[in-house]
Amino acid sequence: MSDAAFESKVSGIFKRMEQRLGGRLATEKSKAENLQSQDTRRVAFILTEAIEAELKPAVKEALASYDDAISRPMTQNERWEHILTQQIGQAVDSAVKLALALDAANHPWKPLLSDEAPKLRTRLVTSADEHFTRLGKMGARRRRGADAGADWTMRIVMLAVGALVGFLLAKVMH
Repeated sequence: MSDAAFESKVSGIFKRMEQRLGGRLATEKSKAENLQSQDTRRVAFILTEAIEAELKPAVKEALASYDDAISRPMTQNERWEHILTQQIGQAVDSAVKLALALDAANHPWKPLLSDEAPKLRTRLVTSADEHFTRLGKMGARRRRGADAGADWTMRIVMLAVGALVGFLLAKVMH
């Protein structure tokens, strides 16, 4: 898969998430208004939870696409990993902007929501980094396993060649 195709696939995942998120944020905001909590931390908390709940499945889907896109045996692609982490950061920023745009008034929960954005970005990027680390460890184990098999094969071949040379030298000497 080319870089452009991978980037397009990941962008599509996050665009679909953003479309779903728009409806969910409006619903969550109306719930918060019904609770008459417009001026409390609760609105920021509710919206942050909604953003995270929509982003987590998108991140998992993007990571699954990454797993499918890398060749077998799994070899990590640092460029794609960078693209993914950038997309996650951009998705968090755009989701927070979408949530802040729900209401034009300057409510006390807006700065709280803005303050949560870096924490949310860190949590989601960390989960992606952990996924990449697990892949790296699996790939290293596979490479070690493949190298070990090749190493044993080479030892057996060397033993057979040594035995054959020894046998031929023994025949020549007698």
